[in-house]
Amino acid sequence: MERALLAGCFDRIVCATDSPEIETVVTTAGFDCVMTGECATGSDRVAEAAKKLGLDLVVNLQGDEPLVEPSVLRDVAKDLSEHPDCWVTVACPLDPAEAELKTVVKVLVRDGVAVDFTRSVPPAEANLWFQHQGIYAYSRDARDEFASLPQNKIELERSLEQMRILGRRPIRIVESAYSSISVDVPSDADHVEKILLDRLLNPSLDEPFRKGNERI
Repeated sequence: MERALLAGCFDRIVCATDSPEIETVVTTAGFDCVMTGECATGSDRVAEAAKKLGLDLVVNLQGDEPLVEPSVLRDVAKDLSEHPDCWVTVACPLDPAEAELKTVVKVLVRDGVAVDFTRSVPPAEANLWFQHQGIYAYSRDARDEFASLPQNKIELERSLEQMRILGRRPIRIVESAYSSISVDVPSDADHVEKILLDRLLNPSLDEPFRKGNERI
């Protein structure tokens, strides 16, 4: 939420959760929070929260992206405002070493639009794919359509919510030069906490992260 605030482009920043513990952390930090029921996916949760708040255009920054580059959020917000009938998400170059790592989601892009998402690709094909990042943006109509659809087989098999809407609406890709240092497994939290502590002790370290080079 602090990274979203740094983007400087949002009318309102709100955490959507069904966890009282998260609500306490968020409100203690001075941010707004809206409680939802149990939801199948993050986008289902955002759809519920946005309906409660009466929102139209929304950027969904998932909680596992605590080091997101604020300029990327600005790019996503701008793209959504120009293409409100589409979904918008983010991708950066894929590290070939992570081609088969299932915690790193891959997206195949054609003419600026996603054509497929998966969790593992053959290393020889890594150059054809991008790394997907946990940011979505959509309008009220796009969210309501998504939430009205049942989870399909491929969404459940891959555990990728965007497969529910792929092929129904364009999923536009904002290409980023910055790698995603996300929290996908417990050990990732230790890595991110170290980065945040280093930044706290030395603010000059708070610079964008690029793929293959943790600090520039």
